[in-house]
Order: sequence, then C-alpha cells, then structure tokens
Amino acid sequence: MLPALASKPVEEVAPPLLARFGMADAQALGGFESAVFATPERVLKLTHTLRREKGMVAAEVHFTRYLDGQGVPVARPLLSETGHWVEERSDPAGGTWLAFAVARLPGHPLRASHLTPEVVGAWGRLMGRMHVLARRYTPDPALPRRRHWHTGSVLDLRRLPPGLDEQRRRGQALIERIKAWPRTPENYGLIHSDLHGNNLHWDGQTLHVFDFDDCEQHFFLNDLAVSLHGVAQLTPPGQEAAAFGQRFLQLFVPAYQEICALPPNWREDLAALLCLRDVVLLGALSEAWGVGTPRERWERDGDRVMFERYARRVGQGEPICAIDWAGL
Repeated sequence: MLPALASKPVEEVAPPLLARFGMADAQALGGFESAVFATPERVLKLTHTLRREKGMVAAEVHFTRYLDGQGVPVARPLLSETGHWVEERSDPAGGTWLAFAVARLPGHPLRASHLTPEVVGAWGRLMGRMHVLARRYTPDPALPRRRHWHTGSVLDLRRLPPGLDEQRRRGQALIERIKAWPRTPENYGLIHSDLHGNNLHWDGQTLHVFDFDDCEQHFFLNDLAVSLHGVAQLTPPGQEAAAFGQRFLQLFVPAYQEICALPPNWREDLAALLCLRDVVLLGALSEAWGVGTPRERWERDGDRVMFERYARRVGQGEPICAIDWAGL
C-alpha cells in the first residue's frame, strides 16, 4: 500500500464506513492505492484525502455510473445506506477518510491461458465501446474534472531516486513529445488508463471492467498501450513477449475497430505510449516503495528486480515488447 495510507490505522477506521454500505462482515483484501474490503456481493475502497480529494472520487463514480447506465459491464457503484455515493469520516490526525462501494463482479482476472480469440475480441470491443461512449460523456458540472495525464505526481520525474539521470532525460523527452500531439474530441478524452488483465473479469460469456481509480484525460490509444503492456507481462515462460503481444494485437485491433476507428497514425503513437507506460510505472513504484529515501521498503521478493527492469527499459528507451508494427 502507498506510504501515505500504510502508516494509517485503516483497520480501526474501516468498520463504521463498511457498516454504512451494509458490509459489516467484509474481509480485508489489501490494496495498492486504496485499502480494499469485500463481501461476496460488494467491494469497498477506502482512501484518504492525503491521497485523493472527495470530488475526484465522486467524479470517478459519476463516470462509472454513466458507463453502467449505457450498458457497459462495469462494477456498478452502490449507494450507502444514508444515500451517498461517497462516504467520509474525519481523521483526528488531519484530513478525511473516504469510502465508496461497487458490486462485486463474477468471473476471474485474465491470465495468459485465458487470452483466447473470444476473450481478446471481447476485450477489443469493450474498449472500443467505452471510447465511443467517453466522447459523448458530459461530466457533472458540480464536480472537479479528472486530471490530465501529465499532471500526476508519478510523472514528476524530479522525484525519481538519485542515479536515474538518463531515465529522467529520456522520460521527460517522451512526455514532452506526447504532450505536443494534437488533441481532438476523437482522439482524447476520459479513459480508464489502467485497463490490464487484473482489472478485467471474464465469466465465460462477458468481460467485465472495474477499478476506475486512475481514470484521466488522455489519448484514447493509451488504454490500448496499457492493455498491451499488461499482456506482455503475462507472456508464458519459453515464449517471446514480442510474439505474444503481436498475436494479441492481431486479434484485438480488428475487434476494437468493429466499434471504434483507430487514428491513421495509431501504430507510431501506440509505440510511444507503450514506452510511456514504463515511465508511469517507474514513477509509481518509486513513490510507493520510497526508492532511494530513508523509507525505502520492498514489499515482496522480486520487487527490486522489477523496479530495475523498468529503470533499464526507460533508460535505454526500449519498449516492453518489440512489436512488428508494419505487420499489423
């Protein structure tokens, strides 16, 4: 969990907030940016204003409710017993605890063995549908707008640990290049921005999407870059990530384009956004684990190796998988 929350007494403050959503018997599931609790029917996320403003959480819920109302298979937000989408509780140490709940989805997260033509096709059509609907979405004027992608703390590369000068230089150059791309309502809008296999559930017939914590204003292609990056990480032992990712795109792209057209320059732009994903994750993990600071803390075996892998790719300007773009 992020340090801002890990030091807080989450287990002590959660019960009254869980009760407001009828989840008194919920079990703790851990979490990265939020503390997650679940019953067989519901999932609650608990965060703090140290990390997120109430208005931003409410804006996330509003967008998710919009997609749900349009028939997209999302984790449906749930009202509390007092009629609120977001519940809050004052923190004596400063700030406020925030909680919201969604319906628990059927099915299971996606792993390499699940990426059949049926599932990948459903993934492409689901994303295409979300992007078509995002172009029609009208945010609640009473709520703040979700941030633009380049304004988050994880892309403030000054915060990277010492010794990563080349990563800062290359990463910042990539950010500036993408920031300069023309933005239109057809290529830029509110997206999920974390649409990898762990945030999708397949129940044998339908692909469901959840966890809109990172939804932001971004190029629609970034959702595809995040998905491709996540698929490359699922590459089975003995297989090449490039070939595994290539097969994914060969199935995904036609399905996406059944619903939503890709821009003419999508191959070049997707290649850049695939590299940007490594920059984002390098910043996020550096922040979460306090890399290079007195609070540096590796949570699991292999975390340091993972971080060094991201740092190497960013420092060399290499993508996680070398796609044959001309072959698509």
